[in-house]
Amino acid sequence: MSKVSLPSPTQWGHHSPEATPDEIIDGLRLQTAQAIRDFSALPEGPEPCRDRDGYFRVSVTIPLTHTLFDQLMNGATGYRAHYSVSVEAGENFNCRLVEAIAPIIVGSEQLYQDQLDQLLCNRSLLGPFSKFWYPKELTDPSAQSELLKFEEELRISRWVEYWSAMAKPRKGILAPVPESLSVLLNGTFVDKAGEAYEQKPNRSRQICDTGWT
Repeated sequence: MSKVSLPSPTQWGHHSPEATPDEIIDGLRLQTAQAIRDFSALPEGPEPCRDRDGYFRVSVTIPLTHTLFDQLMNGATGYRAHYSVSVEAGENFNCRLVEAIAPIIVGSEQLYQDQLDQLLCNRSLLGPFSKFWYPKELTDPSAQSELLKFEEELRISRWVEYWSAMAKPRKGILAPVPESLSVLLNGTFVDKAGEAYEQKPNRSRQICDTGWT
């Protein structure tokens, strides 16, 4: 059970259906298992690292219901809410999510055996720098116009202050829900020996400070 003092709904600003962090994790576990049965959560890769030769990662896009996606990514007890408290709280919650989901995917070798090695899948998805985030349709440079559709709802003061001088879309104070209703698990970049590489060492601090990355 989470012992983090999370923002109140009023402090947070966006209102998702109420759920505890443990309920969110359990929901993600159940919906991931269902997506695996439906062959709708397929690992992709190996993706080469842009700035370090010989390192690759595996990623998985996991479809979710509207409610769970909103609770996980936008809710006052979800992913960014934990990062709003501290870097440590955010990383701990991310770790709990990875530990709950990655073994299910790695163990479902029938999903990826034609294109991925299980050892790479295990090392990457269960690596120390694996992270959940929004799907690419909300994070690619081409997503700017899509993000303009969403209201600025989040009220975390340092996030509001950070984005106040920025042009829209002010991503860190949005609560976006994509049409695809999916969450992305990006694995850790690893080499053939299993050595891990942290491509974005400032990611957690950036989310904590701004609400986005």
